Amino acid sequence: MKIGAVLRQSLPLLLLCGIGEVFAGMLFGHSGKSLEILPGLIILVPALIGLRGNINTTLGSRLGSAAHMGLISHKNFWNDEMKENVKASLFLSVVMAFIAGLLAAITTFIMRSSSFNVVMKIVTIAVVAGSIAGIILAFITIGIIMYAFKRGLDPDNVTGPSLSTFGDLITLGCIFGIAFIVGGI
Repeated sequence: MKIGAVLRQSLPLLLLCGIGEVFAGMLFGHSGKSLEILPGLIILVPALIGLRGNINTTLGSRLGSAAHMGLISHKNFWNDEMKENVKASLFLSVVMAFIAGLLAAITTFIMRSSSFNVVMKIVTIAVVAGSIAGIILAFITIGIIMYAFKRGLDPDNVTGPSLSTFGDLITLGCIFGIAFIVGGI
């Protein structure tokens, strides 16, 4: 693909993603009360955001590669290849969210001598928020890949930036939404 085509496909999206990341920063900036009540969230947020970006961008790359190899197409999209990739992504989302939550909780416990109740809240927030964000982002990933196919775009040019931005926004929303429910924030 020529550089002009890559720029035409990527530049407008990258500009929109930059704006989306500003909104993610604003969302995080308005979460001060949540962080005061459950300071372990400050440890959890970067871990879950990083995981969401890694897992779903990898899913997008795998689906893009499968599309380039002809294993999936817009006519035969929800086939075994797609299902297995999505299942693996969702499994990784739950397992890694639990591990991230456990590590954040242990770190919080060691640093602040928090109660067992606070530790369990952090693990619960991590697993529930990570799982919900993983499910939402799996569907968004599929939608982006399908959109790229229908528009004749290279999925590799659009999945990474868009999933990174959506991942940040959705994961932050899930973390602080679940913290509100679980933590009484």
